[in-house]
Amino acid sequence: MQLDEIDLKILNHLQKDGRIDVAALSQKVNLSRTPVNRRIEIMQKQGFIKGFTVLLDREKVGRPVLIITHVKLEKQTTELLSEFESQVTKMPEVQFCMHVSGLWNFILHVSAVSPQAYFSFLMEKVNSLPNVAHTDSCFVMRECKTYGPLAL
Repeated sequence: MQLDEIDLKILNHLQKDGRIDVAALSQKVNLSRTPVNRRIEIMQKQGFIKGFTVLLDREKVGRPVLIITHVKLEKQTTELLSEFESQVTKMPEVQFCMHVSGLWNFILHVSAVSPQAYFSFLMEKVNSLPNVAHTDSCFVMRECKTYGPLAL
């Protein structure tokens, strides 16, 4: 599927407000509701839209500490990388996991209620996994931009 100008406009508006009413979205893209609904459904089926979610304020929900954790594995076979990914994606503390190139194999975004809770998480869950060689933690002091929209 090729995205046209109207599809891109729809995606831009949905990125800004995933709860926008179809009637309001239709007005913004100058198209009636039925074609807009159909386009959204097609973009979901084609995988352009992965899903709809809500961004929470970590402080207000009791998880104010954000830590960027770098993880280096001892060995990097396909099987060992997949095993690490499988284990870490089951951990509710991990909000984001990226397999990266460079000095580290993975970068995790971890939320915690306190630095002490993070330390327990790191020691009991991450560092206890087989094949983990090293970790490095960076405590986020302030978020300047959080999950901004893609430039389309």
